[in-house]
Amino acid sequence: MRRKRFQSPLLEQPTLKLDEDGSILEISTTALRMLEHTQKSDALKSCFFSLVHGKNLYQVMRDVADMVCYGKSRASWLLRLETGMSRWRWYRVSARNNLSTPDPGILLTLEEVHEW
Repeated sequence: MRRKRFQSPLLEQPTLKLDEDGSILEISTTALRMLEHTQKSDALKSCFFSLVHGKNLYQVMRDVADMVCYGKSRASWLLRLETGMSRWRWYRVSARNNLSTPDPGILLTLEEVHEW
């Protein structure tokens, strides 16, 4: 798909790419803003699991482990993530296993939950 020259980069998907250990390899500008981080370098230094609220952590870690060990293809979660402003916010997260592709990783797509 070709992107037109006049399209805004603000239209990009809020995505994160994780390695097998859950470290953040890449983060889109939209996801960076959504998670209230001011610098990309700060977000890239962290492990995704450290952003997940303790009550949601077991399911997320289990699903990621199933992707790494057993090839589970997808997962989705409704969970709280800690933002760069040290507050908890709700997100819907879709995870897709791309570990066996030429550009390996686990792709997460974020969606803010405004009404809870």
